[in-house]
Parts: sequence; C-alpha cells; structure tokens
Amino acid sequence: MIVIATQDKALAKQLKDDLYEASMDSRIIDVNDKAFIAHFYKQEVTAIIADEEYQTLPSEATIDILNSLARRMPVLVLRGELPHKDMNNSNSHEFNDALTVLAKENYNDILTTASLFSGIVANQGVKARCKSIPFYNSQIPISMLNSFGGLGILTIDASSFNKISVEYGSDVYAKMKEVFHDILFDLWGRPGCFRDSDVICRKSMTSNTYVIFMNRSRDTGALPHPGALERVADRISNSIHNALWDELFAPRTNRRIPSCVESIPLVGVGFFGVLNNPCIDVQEILDSGLEASKQMASSQQKRGRERQRELMQTLIQSEDLLTPYYQGVFNLQNLSKELVDKVHADKSITPLKSHIYGFESLIRVNQEAVQKENNFESGVDSRYLRPDVLFSLAKYTKVALELDQACMKHAAKYAKDLPGTLMINILPRNLYYIERLRTSFERKERLMFEISESEAISNFDLMMKSRDHLEKHHMGIAADDFGKGYSSLERIIRIKPHVIKFDRGMIQNIDKDSVKQAYVKGLVRAAKILNTTILAEGVETWEEAAVLQKMGVELIQGFLLHRPQEVHLILEQIGKKPSKLDTVA
Repeated sequence: MIVIATQDKALAKQLKDDLYEASMDSRIIDVNDKAFIAHFYKQEVTAIIADEEYQTLPSEATIDILNSLARRMPVLVLRGELPHKDMNNSNSHEFNDALTVLAKENYNDILTTASLFSGIVANQGVKARCKSIPFYNSQIPISMLNSFGGLGILTIDASSFNKISVEYGSDVYAKMKEVFHDILFDLWGRPGCFRDSDVICRKSMTSNTYVIFMNRSRDTGALPHPGALERVADRISNSIHNALWDELFAPRTNRRIPSCVESIPLVGVGFFGVLNNPCIDVQEILDSGLEASKQMASSQQKRGRERQRELMQTLIQSEDLLTPYYQGVFNLQNLSKELVDKVHADKSITPLKSHIYGFESLIRVNQEAVQKENNFESGVDSRYLRPDVLFSLAKYTKVALELDQACMKHAAKYAKDLPGTLMINILPRNLYYIERLRTSFERKERLMFEISESEAISNFDLMMKSRDHLEKHHMGIAADDFGKGYSSLERIIRIKPHVIKFDRGMIQNIDKDSVKQAYVKGLVRAAKILNTTILAEGVETWEEAAVLQKMGVELIQGFLLHRPQEVHLILEQIGKKPSKLDTVA
C-alpha cells in the first residue's frame, strides 16, 4: 500500500484516484494528526509520498525520517518549488540519493514515478504505466536486483548538452532537453532499441543523465549473454543520435530544435552488469554498478570525439570524399524577368552566359562513399554531413583550418575552366598565410577570397598585409555573409573589401519589408563611397531581385538563377569543353 501524506488535499485525492485506476492500493493520511508519522512504519506500507516539510514536525526531523525510510522502501518527496540546484545533492540536512524529490506542479512526473512503486515483474510491460519518463528512485532497481538476482545497467550521458546553455542560452537549452526527453520516451519499447519491460529513469530535474535498468533476459533468465549489453548500448546510441539529427534536419515547420543549433553534441551510452550478493549491502552493489556504467558512458563519448576527429582527417586527406560544387554569380543590372523565366524553362544557365560574373566554390561530401567507411561511433551518419555540419565538426575537432585548406585545394583543382571570377571561402587565420596557400591557384587568374564570418579577425595588421599581397597579384577580398556572425560595418570599413556579400537574412522577403529596404539602401550608398561592389546572395524570387536591382545592387547569387552543380554540368550548359584535369599539389 502507498501512503499519501501531503497537505495539498486536491493533489492527494487526484493521486489516489489515478493510482486506483492503475490498480494500485493507496491511502491518504491526515497530516494534521501529530502522530501521522506512525503510519509510515506500518507493516502494510510499501511506499510513501510525503511533503518535504510539515507544520507539526521540524524540517530536520522530516529529512532524517524520510532518508531513513528510503533505505527500505520507495519514498517520493513533494516540494512546493524546486530551487535551481540539484535536489539529489546530499548533505547532513538534505534529502539523499535514495529517494526522489519532485515539484508538486509536475503532476505527471509524480504519477509516473509513483506508478512504478508497485514493483517490476519479469518481462512484463512497464511503459504502459507511464505518461513520461519516471524519475530515479533507488528502490526501483533494488527491487529488480532482489527479484532477478542480476541487473543490467545502461547510463545515457547527455552532459555535453551543457555547452548549448553556454552558447545559446537557457531557453534553447531547455528546449533541447525537452526534445531529448521526448526522443528517449519514443525509443522506449521500439524494436531494436530497448524493451518496454525495461525501466528508464531520469536521474533528477537538473541532470542530463538517464539510466536504463534492464529486465530479465528472455534467453538466459537473468543477465544477458556476454557482449549483449554492449550491443544494446551501441544500438541505443545509434538510435538516439539518428533521432536527434532527424530533428535537426526536419522541415522548418516541423523542427523542434531551435534554428540556432547547427549540430548535435555527442551522447554517451555506458553499460555494466551487477549480481546480487547477500553478503554485500544491495545499495552498495547498485551504486558501484551505476558508477561503472557512468564511466563507460564517458569513455564512449571520448571515443566518439576521437572517431569524429578521425572522420574529419579522412575527409580532409582524401581525393574523392569531398566534391566541389559551383554556384553562379551574375551581373544583376541588365537582367529581366523574361530572361529569368527562360532560365527556369530551359533548366539551364545557358541564357545567362553573357551575364556571368563568376562562380562561388561550395564543398559537398560524397555521402555514399563515406557511408561505407564511417563508423557510427562518430555519432554522425554521413547523410547528415551537409556543409554547415561539416564545418561545425571541423571547429569542434580543431581541424577547421585544415578543412578550409582542403576545400580551397579541391576548388582550384576543378575550376580552371570556369569563366569569370572564382570566389572561394577562407578563414581569416588562413588568409594571414595566403602567400603560402595561393600556389594552389596559379592556374586561375581571377580570384576572390571570401572572408568567413564564422571567425573573428584577431590581427587586423596581418589581415591588411594579406590584402595588399592579394592586390599585388590581382586577387580580391570579399566580406562574406554581411549581417551575420562576426561581420560588422566596422570590419568592412577597416578591411575595405572589393565585394560585400549581403547575407540571405537581409535579402529574404525584402520586397515586402520596408525596414530591410531602408537598411540595404543605406549600405549600398556606403558601398559606393568605399568603391565596393555589392553582391546579394540567397536570392530566390524575382520580386526580391527587382527591388535589389532598383537599389543599384550590382551582383546576384541564389536559387532564383542557379543551384550549385558540379563543374562538368556547368561547362555543358555554357558550351565549353573541359581541359585535361591536373592534380594540384
């Protein structure tokens, strides 16, 4: 029988009714009775749901009593409002890890956790009792360990999510935690993941750690065969990462992960099996198993980071895993809607041959080739390796400069037959050493290096020397994605780039946004004073292009005119035969 001892009468009645619906026996006791604590010690009591403090009992006494009872039965403590710290942190006057502390306002969590207090039966479904993932209570796994004689423990460590809070703020962090929680609940009972008869628990309100306690193996009747826990941990890890990446790549209208999040942190899944031993305290056995499983999860995260680094190194060094695509940049002032309509009708840039300014090099991953070699311990399926993810991983694994150099090498290798200016993205730190890197581009006369907005310029003096060196060799600098990242008007004025590229965010729906129009008009006037050319990227409609044309924007780039393609397809459209491909050192 579950004893409900709360001063919140409405909550007590609702909880009793819902537990009755779940075929669980419970009793509400009068907490105004000075002797109400005696009910906790009655023989028929199997679990306790109690307030954190009572008017008739000193708070330290309440804590000591409930901590003591939690060593032999499930205890759930109801708190009016949870403070920001982790309530499962113990000291002499705090609740210990053996019990569960939940806020009264989180009724579904209370009901779900209490629903497991009736015990876990071998190979019988648990998820059906739960509306969400229950919170950890040590008596749940202890009862399983006592019943089964052995227990498989899996720890899901998502502590890497903490950096999301630092980088994007608490609201984004909270949303990521919510999505992660929903994914785990959805995976519970899914074939090929973990069974609905297993028990998954969330460690605490503030923790990003979840623990799965495996029900008895159907094959062995106890712990599974050697290696089985590791295979289950790998399957769960793969399923979690796939689900998170699916969320990240979901259509904009369905995506639950905030748009500012560009990649998924690694989640570790550790495993460990423990055996019951009547000569050792069962809590000690459980604690040692939890700690070992947690360490295994941390090791898997570390191994995943190493695999990501190895994956990036492989991509950087290979000749065929990275493929350059090129997107056309066109002179805008003489374009017409009729010409654009013909481009769409022909599905070719042939009508735009005389309007070509140049092409921007963009990198793509040969996903099919990578998939054959990529070990999923890296936490990233190759189908998710789009450019923004690729560069995010490069930054995370500290090979951003090397990837940047590899992209430049591939761009130079294939672009020598393209007409006009070749525009190549470059990190500021690589531009500092352009004298060493420009030898890759000897075969291309007109070059424009786009300074990435993703990185701050730490040495403007060195940047200006690099700019002078480029001008000496008839190469230019473009300020990429103005209006985003580290780009700023001050940066523009100091660098004096030859081209300023307006980010898509400034261009989207500009025909309907008078504020954007006024802002861009001012920037165009400033660019004229600086003797700088304006390029609007990400243009997708003629209406946007027409407004920009009227403002005097010189260059245009975007899906309205051309989607990125491999070089041989572009050469076919403009009627040019490719020359023999040389290997660039």
